[in-house]
Amino acid sequence: MQPNEAMRLIANLIKEGVIEAVDPKGFVRVRHGGILSDWLGYFVPAAGGVSVHRPPSIGERCIMLSPSGETANAVVLCGLASAAHPSPSASAEETVVVFPDGARIEYHHSSGFMNISGIQSGKVQAAQSLTFDTPQSTFTGQVTAQGLFTYQAGMSGTGGGAGTVIQGAINHNGTLTNTGKISSNGVLLDEHKHTGVLAGGASTGAPEK
Repeated sequence: MQPNEAMRLIANLIKEGVIEAVDPKGFVRVRHGGILSDWLGYFVPAAGGVSVHRPPSIGERCIMLSPSGETANAVVLCGLASAAHPSPSASAEETVVVFPDGARIEYHHSSGFMNISGIQSGKVQAAQSLTFDTPQSTFTGQVTAQGLFTYQAGMSGTGGGAGTVIQGAINHNGTLTNTGKISSNGVLLDEHKHTGVLAGGASTGAPEK
């Protein structure tokens, strides 16, 4: 082997480049030293029984690892920050993942606080059950339960400006205590009067509205 050829192969073992084209099935083309590579495979965090799909971005800095110095057989290691794709954080106290549409996942190591923002919708699907184990949960918007709603430690709250509206039959078992007025079909339970009141065993008339 000529010395120049040997030096070329050595220089090609590890080369820095920029992603120029992406095939999300697992291949990229890399621009390195003015040369555009053929389609090459790229590394992902896992590609076995546990797999991760994360196509690189066009313009992302990368490293080409070429066995024996042959770039045609190279594999691509992505993930170098650049001016086009800078690091989403400069803090040693947090781990941050950002997405092209602006969605963002942040975890602050020192405070234990996680923030997920920028998503439009989401879904968690579990075939058996799902448990949220936390002392307090707050929902700032509306909540809809499509199945049976069951609570085990009581219920308290306020009706807001529109009050509380329940449609359908209600079956109650136990003591019912109310503070305030109760109205049924326009008749106040604690204030209405009856007509036709007679002494003895006679029945009263209908209540007055």
